[in-house]
Amino acid sequence: MMKDVEIITIGDEVLMGQIVDMNASWLGERLTVEGVSVRWMTTVGDDRKQINEALNTAKSRAGAVIITGGLGPTPDDVTKSCLVEFFGDKLVLKEEMLEKVKKRFRDHGLELPETSRNQAEFPHKAKEIPNNYGTATGIHYSQDEVEWFSLPGVPQEMRNMVDEYVINRLREVGLCDRIAVKIIRTTGIGESFLLEKMKMLPDARKLVEIAFLPKLGIGVDVKLTARGDEASNNRSKLKKATEMLLPDMKPHVFGINLETLEEAVGRIAQEKSVRIAVAESCTGGLIAKIFTDVPGSSAYFDRGVVTYSNEAKIDLLGVPADLIEEEGAVSSPVAKAMARGMLKRSRADVAASVTGIAGPTGGTPEKPVGTVFIGIAAEDQCEVHRFVFGGNREMNRKRTAMTVMQLLHDRIKNLDSKE
Repeated sequence: MMKDVEIITIGDEVLMGQIVDMNASWLGERLTVEGVSVRWMTTVGDDRKQINEALNTAKSRAGAVIITGGLGPTPDDVTKSCLVEFFGDKLVLKEEMLEKVKKRFRDHGLELPETSRNQAEFPHKAKEIPNNYGTATGIHYSQDEVEWFSLPGVPQEMRNMVDEYVINRLREVGLCDRIAVKIIRTTGIGESFLLEKMKMLPDARKLVEIAFLPKLGIGVDVKLTARGDEASNNRSKLKKATEMLLPDMKPHVFGINLETLEEAVGRIAQEKSVRIAVAESCTGGLIAKIFTDVPGSSAYFDRGVVTYSNEAKIDLLGVPADLIEEEGAVSSPVAKAMARGMLKRSRADVAASVTGIAGPTGGTPEKPVGTVFIGIAAEDQCEVHRFVFGGNREMNRKRTAMTVMQLLHDRIKNLDSKE
């Protein structure tokens, strides 16, 4: 059995740039952490010939193939019928599947459209991959020592099916632990400065492959990969390399493998029984969104307000009108007043504030586009940091939001526990 894995993304919208293929990116990272050797990523349109060529190519070189997209009810969703043709199979209407699809529509107060009945048609020879979040059941073929998984393109549906089904099957057939991988995630330090700190890097490189992966507005991921030996030897080499490198990196490490910075902030906030609030101007609620995208964030995220106008800063945060008049809304004193006002008007233990010029207009020589002031208030202290990011509007907002996460992580880490 071949041991490498191929990911195939199907969809004209991906090729045309209408959507970014985050599925392949997530799959690559998720599988790699499980020790799966992902060697190829292929993208094709909703075209039968292209899909068939991609399937044939994958069959010749991969031990498992994971396909995303093209399982919907519309005429351009042709993945299922292409797989049936490829495997010499046939579609059959499954009554229990039809009832499940009908129930999902009924739960939303809708009747099942005739065009969606095909969601209950399933390849006769394939195994079902349950979908707990949508109507498109995943497809699993196991043939000629190749595992085939066809999953919906909807990220939430696909990710759940990978976690609940695909990983388990890959482990059963021996495709996990082919490599040993650890991703050490850092924040608050650039790549070149991190390199200077890692005194044991030359010795660690004798054991594992090491890649530095800068993450915009967050920091640097350091990926360690051991391959080529038995699983136990790979794990041993990875452990030794980690022990060599981690002491020098530790002050900047926020997580391991798939933990995001916002998840790390939430974890340490819960460990210290700390609640967080944010007052946003130029980010327009993005920071609150990032927090609340994390399941269970209500345990530590108290509230967020968007004070976009000067009047909102005055009314909701108590920022003095004369302070805005004298210093300008985008200034260190106003950021400090916003953070202190948010802390006073919430039930939080630490509050962050943001005021800045996201662009593309509004900049001045003294305060160019991308200028941002971030306030962090906790206990009786409030610190303000000035940044000039200088990107476009979207980039400035994203970098600001992630820098807030970075600063909150460092501040909360040094707070005393509230328990």
